[in-house]
Amino acid sequence: MTNPNAVKTNNDPIDHYEGYWMIFVLLFTMFTVIAFVGQMFFINWRIWLPGAEKSMTMYEGVSASVHTVISQVI
Repeated sequence: MTNPNAVKTNNDPIDHYEGYWMIFVLLFTMFTVIAFVGQMFFINWRIWLPGAEKSMTMYEGVSASVHTVISQVI
């Protein structure tokens, strides 16, 4: 017999990873555009992004800021 109280849940971890990667790609794209515009106008863009203050390259700063924001969101 089947248990009528058995609740079917969808705890598929792939769904969580897809959401994580969508947030990561969106934030990475937005922060890269901010950093690129700041770089083109010789503005210190590193102070705008959280976690990017001590980075040496644009990729390193954007990656650090995305990971900082994601750790606060998730």
